[in-house]
Amino acid sequence: MLDEFTVVAKVGDLTDNTMINIIAGNEEILLAKVDGEYFALEDACTHAFGMLSDGDLHSDTCEVQCPIHEGRFDLRTGMATAEPAEEPVPAYEVRIEGENILVGPKT
Repeated sequence: MLDEFTVVAKVGDLTDNTMINIIAGNEEILLAKVDGEYFALEDACTHAFGMLSDGDLHSDTCEVQCPIHEGRFDLRTGMATAEPAEEPVPAYEVRIEGENILVGPKT
């Protein structure tokens, strides 16, 4: 888990309703932009460890779906919302400073 805020991208790197994989420290993180708001989760599914950034973004429900077994997670909280996923993925706080997107520990 991150213990400080780190610049991970620029605001122009994502368009609405898209997601990318980014690296912060030693963490692989999914960074998503849904309806103008940014979200960050650990990028590994807690069920089968698939890369969530390779899955599907469901902007209508603010969820990401794992590409392996289709478990879903809420981008706002990291909570599992569809089986077979049951355990949440860690969620990070996102801050915007100028043109920089920073990711850090959830407060």
